[in-house]
Amino acid sequence: MAEVRIDLDGIRGNTAAVARLLSSSGLDLVGVTKGVAGEPRVARAMVEGGAAALADTHDAHLRGLRAALPEVELHRILLPPAHALFAPGDISHVTSIASAGRIATLGTPTAPQAVMVQIETGDLREGVPVEEVVELAVYVEGEPRLRLEGLSTNYACFAGDPTGIEASLDVLVRVVADVRAAGLPVPRVSGGNSSLLGLLSDGWSLPAEITEVRCGEALLLGREALHYRPLPGCRQDAVLLRAEVVERYTKGVAGSRSERLVLAIGHQDLGAGTVVFREPGLVELGRSSDYVVVGVEAGSVAPEVGDMVQMLPDYVAMTAACTSPFVEVLVD
Repeated sequence: MAEVRIDLDGIRGNTAAVARLLSSSGLDLVGVTKGVAGEPRVARAMVEGGAAALADTHDAHLRGLRAALPEVELHRILLPPAHALFAPGDISHVTSIASAGRIATLGTPTAPQAVMVQIETGDLREGVPVEEVVELAVYVEGEPRLRLEGLSTNYACFAGDPTGIEASLDVLVRVVADVRAAGLPVPRVSGGNSSLLGLLSDGWSLPAEITEVRCGEALLLGREALHYRPLPGCRQDAVLLRAEVVERYTKGVAGSRSERLVLAIGHQDLGAGTVVFREPGLVELGRSSDYVVVGVEAGSVAPEVGDMVQMLPDYVAMTAACTSPFVEVLVD
C-alpha cells in the first residue's frame, strides 16, 4: 500500500520558522489543516510550533480538531452550505448576507457567532465584491446573533497570479479603510495565505492593517505558495509519499527502449498533483488511475520490484493522497 509519512518534528519546526517570520512583523499565524485532512496530531504540532489558531474547510475536520484541541481557536473557512447542517468554528468566514444568515442561526444575542467578512481581491474564487463589503459588514454588525470580528481575503488559490499580489493587498487596505469609515469595528484582518510569505522573506513589509495570515502549505511543505520557493529555516520533506515498485522492465517502441518502473499509486491517489522523486535519475513519464510510470535515466541505479520509492508531493498531490482510501497515512 502506498504511504504518506508525516514527520511531526518537521511540521513543528516549519511552523516555528513561519511563526518567527510573521511575529517579526507583528502578525499572528493561523495554521490550516485541510491539506492533511484535519489530522489532529499534525494540528497539535502546529500549535506547539507557534500557531495561534487553526483553520479548516470540512465540518468533520473541525469536529475532530475541537475534540482534540478544545482550547484552540478554530476558523471555519468554507462557506456554509444552503441545505445542510454544518459545524461552526469559533470564527466563520462569510461572503454574503445569505451565508452570514446561515451562521446567525447558530448564535444568540447573548452568545453571538464571530464572523470575518471575506473580500474578493483578485483571486476570482470566493469573496464579496469590493463595492458590497460595507453593506455586508453593516448587516453583520446589526444582526444581534453575529459579531463582526474583522475582514479576510484569499489570493493565489484559484486565479490570482504572482503579478497581482501587491494589487490584492492594496484593495484590502482600501476596503479596511472604507469599513472603518462607516463606523464599524475591524479588530482583525486576515491578509491571506502562504503566498504572502515569499514577500516577507524577501524583506517586504505587509500593510499595517493586516493582523494575521493563514498558512497551510508553508507549514506542511516548507515553501511559500506564490513562486513555491523554500522558506528559510523550513524543511521540504516533512511530508513524504512512498509507493511500491510493482514492475521493472526495459520497454519501448520504434526501436527506442528504456528501463521503466511501474509504481502502485496513480491519479486516484495524486489527483493532478505533481511529485519530485528523491532518488536520482527517476522521471515520471505519465500516470493512469492506478499507476505512475517512471523512466530511469541512463547510468542510474533503478529500484527493484518491492522497493518503496520516495516522493516529495506538491500541495495537490499531498491533499489527494491524504484523502485516498488506498494510501496509508503514517504520523511519526
